[in-house]
Amino acid sequence: MKKILFLLLLIFLLSSNTFAKYNRIISLAPSATESLYELGIDEELVANTVYCSDGNFKKEKIGTVTEPNIEKIVSLNPDLIVATKEGNYKTVIDKLVRLKLTIYVMEPYSNFEDICINFQQLADYLDKSDTAKEIINNVKDEIFELDNETKNTNKEKIFWEVGANPIFTVGKQSFVNEYNKFINGTNVFEDIDMRYPNISVESVIEKNPDIIMLVNMGDVSDQEIAKWNKYKNITAVKNNKIYLLEANDIFTPTPKRFLNGIKVLRNKISN
Repeated sequence: MKKILFLLLLIFLLSSNTFAKYNRIISLAPSATESLYELGIDEELVANTVYCSDGNFKKEKIGTVTEPNIEKIVSLNPDLIVATKEGNYKTVIDKLVRLKLTIYVMEPYSNFEDICINFQQLADYLDKSDTAKEIINNVKDEIFELDNETKNTNKEKIFWEVGANPIFTVGKQSFVNEYNKFINGTNVFEDIDMRYPNISVESVIEKNPDIIMLVNMGDVSDQEIAKWNKYKNITAVKNNKIYLLEANDIFTPTPKRFLNGIKVLRNKISN
C-alpha cells in the first residue's frame, strides 16, 4: 500500500508544475526578460540588465546588454542564462560558455513571425509550450482584427528615426518595419535591405514622409522634434505629424509587446 501511495505521489509531482525546469535564471536582454515574464517565469528570474523593465518584480542588475558583469553573473549561481543574438555580443556569450554556464541564445528577429517562432522555441525549452501557443494565438487573432480595420484607408509614408547623430532609420530587415502594414503605412526606407541603415537629412527631405516617428532611444529625444520642424516643406512637418515614441513600446520583440506597439502607434496617429 505504501508503494502505491509513493508512486501516486511521484506521478503527481512529475505531472504538475510544482518544480520549474530552471530555478535561477538570468536574462541578458530586455526582450528575453519580457519573454520570460509573459511565460509566467518571474520568481525563477533572479537577475537582468539595467535596461530591463521589472514591473512589480525587483531583480538584481548585472550591468548593460553589451557589457554585463561576468563576475556578478557567476556569483549569482544561475542554472540558466537567456541571451539574444540581436543585442548581446558573441564574445560575451562565448565567455559564458567557456565558464561552463548553461546559456540559451534567442535568434534575431526580422518580422512578427520571427518573434512568434523565437518566443515559442524559448517556451519549448522551458516546458512552457502550451502557454506560448495560447499567447501567440490570442495575439494573432487580435492583430488580424486590427489589420482588417486598416485595409480600406489610405497608406501614409512613414520615416522612422532610431538614431540622431548620425541619423539611423529602420530598414527592410528590422521587425519594426512590419509595424507599418498594421497601421496602414509604408516605410520610406523599406527598400534598404538592412536592419538600421545610416541615412542623411537630405534623403528624408527627398522622401517627403507624411509621418515622422522618433523612437526615444540612445540620442533620440524630444529635441529632434524641434530639429525636424525647421524643414517646413516636409509634409509631416506641415501637418504636425511628428511623434515621439518610447523605445520599450516599440523595440521589445515579444508577441504581446508587438501587439501593444501596434496599439500605441495607432493611438498616436489617430490623435
